Amino acid sequence: MMTMQVSAAPGHVFFCRRVEIPEDVEDSERESYLQLQLEGMSPFPLEHLQFGFCVDNAKRYAFIYSGYRRSFDSTEMSEWSKQEVVIPEFSVGVLAGKGEEGSPLLLVSDSSISYFEFDDLSEIPCYFESFPRNLGGDGAVRPASGDLEVVTDRLKNRIGEESPRIWNAITNITIEQKKFELQATEAGKSIAVQVEREVLWNMDLRDPDSVEQARQEEQRNVLIWRVVLGIAATLALLVFGELLWFGERAYLKLREDWNTEQAPIVERIISQKTTINELVSFEDSDLVPFDMLVAIQPFLTDAVWFTKVETNGTNSLKVFANATSNGQVNQFKARLERFVKIDTVELENIQSRPGGATFTAFLNFKTGSFSSRSVSEEVANNG
Repeated sequence: MMTMQVSAAPGHVFFCRRVEIPEDVEDSERESYLQLQLEGMSPFPLEHLQFGFCVDNAKRYAFIYSGYRRSFDSTEMSEWSKQEVVIPEFSVGVLAGKGEEGSPLLLVSDSSISYFEFDDLSEIPCYFESFPRNLGGDGAVRPASGDLEVVTDRLKNRIGEESPRIWNAITNITIEQKKFELQATEAGKSIAVQVEREVLWNMDLRDPDSVEQARQEEQRNVLIWRVVLGIAATLALLVFGELLWFGERAYLKLREDWNTEQAPIVERIISQKTTINELVSFEDSDLVPFDMLVAIQPFLTDAVWFTKVETNGTNSLKVFANATSNGQVNQFKARLERFVKIDTVELENIQSRPGGATFTAFLNFKTGSFSSRSVSEEVANNG
């Protein structure tokens, strides 16, 4: 069992809300839609916030949260770039708090105590409130039971005579057989919920550009390791064959035939080595057009495909594309215009053809949307 490098932010600095997702919002548009909802609720612009979200199993409701950047400890934020994921302390309560009971829950974390209420519409909470530890104001370190008494007293109008469940959060995320687990304990009993890696990316508090770059680096590292391990296994097989050949002269003819059969594998090994070198060079390069293409990939559907892409200045792409219909061309334009990094989308040369349409799109990105990799980025910049 392995453990991810995790930074957990205190729950009491966040504004949280459960929102309903309209049925006409497609999966590729969900993140942009939720960012628009958050922007409408917050008194601060998104670039001043650290934010994230998670979606329920039915894709009908989302739990969104944001914290004003100055509310976070600057020393801890400076370490975020070294972590594999940065999430709020209350994450396990959001994802697994309802459980089978669905009764109110108090989640005790290192820095905060969070309160959740649930209903029948979704497994994610319908009400949330969080308090810092040591609410007595004397600065003295008290056991969790002392903090719970203060929090329970403050919530007595909501709780009434009901006794909420009490969990103790474990902020580590464990990896077992490629499955990620968030954990807590209740009266000595372990509680765990398995989540997909994509869920953790959506919950990550770092700015979207940093999260996207970290995601690409992780995928690239996984690919490189797979190629390296494949090469190592193949080379080990070749070495074993050579030792056998030297030890058993009688198998010379058989070995020659075997080498002939292995020639395609050797050719693939050379190709894989070349791929590794190209991936490493990508890591050190500054391919802004590549970043632009990666950024707009979620907005593409099977109904639109690119035939040619050209750069059109430092912040623009000129895209030659096909679509199944003129309507799909307009829908593609509408989806891109919702993207927070897009400034304008202009369409030209729309021509109907048998089986679809062809068009040219000029995608103009906002200045600064793609910072150079050679320049160190501001930590947790949500711009």
